[in-house]
Amino acid sequence: MKKVLLFILFLAIAASVWAAFPTRAVTLVIPWAAGGITDRVGRAFAPYFEQHLGVPVIVLNQAGASGAIGTDFVFSKPADGYTVLLSAETPGVFRVMDSSKLSFNDFEGLMMMVEDTKVVVVPGNSPYKTMDDLVAAIKANPGKIKMSYSGPGASGHIQGLLLEEVGLKVSMTPFGGGSPAMLATISGQVDFTFGNIGTVLDYLKTGDLRALAVYTKDERSAAIPDVPPIVDAIPEMSRYLPLTFPNCLLVKKGTPLEAQHVLLSAAEKAVAEAGWIEFTESSFYNRMHDVKGQEVIDYWNRWTSIVTWLLYDAGVAPKSPASFGIERF
Repeated sequence: MKKVLLFILFLAIAASVWAAFPTRAVTLVIPWAAGGITDRVGRAFAPYFEQHLGVPVIVLNQAGASGAIGTDFVFSKPADGYTVLLSAETPGVFRVMDSSKLSFNDFEGLMMMVEDTKVVVVPGNSPYKTMDDLVAAIKANPGKIKMSYSGPGASGHIQGLLLEEVGLKVSMTPFGGGSPAMLATISGQVDFTFGNIGTVLDYLKTGDLRALAVYTKDERSAAIPDVPPIVDAIPEMSRYLPLTFPNCLLVKKGTPLEAQHVLLSAAEKAVAEAGWIEFTESSFYNRMHDVKGQEVIDYWNRWTSIVTWLLYDAGVAPKSPASFGIERF
């Protein structure tokens, strides 16, 4: 009886403590430099998050090592809910790229945020009018059709590797950043590239670029509704899709459920705000807020099983996914 009373007392104390969470500022860590999509999303989201948490939300950029420095920073903090990570996709490849010992499984998922749909684009004067045209050219000239991308392990590189995975061998050249890769396409240095819809829209309007396909399984983009999904031309790609590159909210594994619930509730209310919805729609971001909790981690585990093996097989990743127990998708 005494043990039961002590246990009830413990639960009452714990409930009273977490009923007050949060009692001080929450730090939202963005593991990327200012100006990128994750930073832009974080700074637009923070005021609404703050409003519904009822305490200040401090936005802190901790950039470096493709997100590893900021991710390690969050993991170094207590698992108490006061440090939240706004992550991109890179924790899925940290271990095979030997940039950090951490992965998504070292964190608890709160909510997926947004992603910017990728689109296959060619120069405005390209002879390729459709994705079928480009696929036919790749098949007729294996390894000779040129594709630009920002750098090893980046989203464009991964999408190029997936083309090769389904038998479409292209010549991939890194250009050190998304903007140079896009300019290489506009100038005709390469035949095509993968870009974000938000980035390429102005070039599509001026005629400097032509969009051939959106990188989806069956969805079209409201920004370019006449552009078909890539699987229309490459049905074999459907096995790997959807493979998006969103950002998400995470907390360190072991954070009390009560704190997670408070944070998630505030996030849910924040993304329902009209201002947030207007921001995402004007940016043509796809909201993925329905993916929450363990579903966030499950999403990234599938993503990791695809991408890490692609990088390793291509000789980009120095460590084998198998050494971390990552099964081949």
